[in-house]
Amino acid sequence: MLVSAVLALRLAVSSCPSGSLTPLQAREDLELAISTVETAMPDLYWRQTRQDWERRKAQARAEAARARSDEELFRALRPLLGGIGEGHLSVARSDAMNCRHREDARLFPLDLLWRDDGVFVVAGHGAAADIPAGTRLLAINGEEQRALLDEMMRASAHDGDIRTGVMRDRAGRGYAVTRWWMRGNEPAFDLRLRLPDGRAVRRRLSSVPVSARPAPPPDPNPVATLQWIDADTAYLYVPTFSNRRYRAAGADYRATLQAIFDALQARNVRNLILDLRDNGGGSEPNESILFSYLVPAPMQKYASVRSRPNKLRVTSLSGKVFEHDIYDAEELPTVRQGPGGDLFRLNAPPEGLMTHWQPVAPVFTGRLVVLADGYTFSGGAELASMLRATDRGLFVGEEVGGTHGGNTSGYKWDLALPHSGMEIGIPLLAFRFVWPEPLAHHGAMPHCFVQPAVGERRVEQDAAYRLAVAALGRAWTTPSAAACPRQD
Repeated sequence: MLVSAVLALRLAVSSCPSGSLTPLQAREDLELAISTVETAMPDLYWRQTRQDWERRKAQARAEAARARSDEELFRALRPLLGGIGEGHLSVARSDAMNCRHREDARLFPLDLLWRDDGVFVVAGHGAAADIPAGTRLLAINGEEQRALLDEMMRASAHDGDIRTGVMRDRAGRGYAVTRWWMRGNEPAFDLRLRLPDGRAVRRRLSSVPVSARPAPPPDPNPVATLQWIDADTAYLYVPTFSNRRYRAAGADYRATLQAIFDALQARNVRNLILDLRDNGGGSEPNESILFSYLVPAPMQKYASVRSRPNKLRVTSLSGKVFEHDIYDAEELPTVRQGPGGDLFRLNAPPEGLMTHWQPVAPVFTGRLVVLADGYTFSGGAELASMLRATDRGLFVGEEVGGTHGGNTSGYKWDLALPHSGMEIGIPLLAFRFVWPEPLAHHGAMPHCFVQPAVGERRVEQDAAYRLAVAALGRAWTTPSAAACPRQD
């Protein structure tokens, strides 16, 4: 009765749909999501155990049985799918849910930076505006960093057991938004803080409306850029592999790379810093095209690219049928059927299982430093893994956000849940690399560990960039931790 009264009050004061669900509607949406994932994903138990999946399903079903709104169903569904350990498996909230967030949400008033050594304030809003940047957040309502990060992992898509991807994704305003989706409105927060001068303080802060926060900055220019550091050294920033974003910017990815590497050859550059820290992937095989300009010999990178049988079909509890074809008629000749009915990509041009089929020119053969972090994901993480596996480049930064052994991505089945309006995106192709993961369910690791700091500005005031430049000032040929300069 209390939940119904709250929903009725919300409907009276908000112009957004209420999002109310009956128990049967919540159950049907949840069971449809479960059956679709189990039908479509090529390897549901790559990054989780069968026992973990069954345990989380039971927990999600118990929570969905109590759900009376789409937001409560989201709080059951998101941790269920997040535990699979595939960062491309998405849950998109409905327009109505996003409307209520904009109009009704009261958010945690601090923007945060997450590091292994603590959580730090970037900016405060409302009554929290006086909290200085660099203040360490020790606890919220008695919950310390580990518990807060564990909740973010449950509430966020991520590859394997990698935390850095969630830490970067939930930096700034991201934590406040995620906390609201998982907890709803909270009137106030009891905080324990350590100020930059070392003093420990307690503050009780009220939540703030969405409008109290500045709008997020626009996306940066997606086109790769080259800067000259000195006569021997250049800095190459590659923020995306998305052909769509290149086209929107009036550019062509292949032509851009060709011009960049022609310029490197013309200047006889001997050292290159490749920055992949904003690269969340994009269009296959753009990561391999960049690899071909750094490693001349083509090689096999995938042990396999696998999907379920081509025609996928699930039925909801009410009898509605949902169907999806993975490949169209033109693409079917590029795969073969295995003994169990799953489909496997043939190792043939134009993509197959190779890094690239034909060499390009010119190839940069000088010393390479790669900047990568938790935001390096999907195709960006694949390139990082390819370079790391071939020992091509000194890695500076933190653990990459995509698992080093491969991922499930590529084509997706985007299925709208009929009652809540949420849309789940199920990745359909399992890409397995030929190299092993030194640490299971984790990403490529840096030789030189550096995490971002409060107040950093890329390149001009950037600890990882400075370390990369310093490393190139040292004498080394083979990348290893021994090439890392000492940090202040």
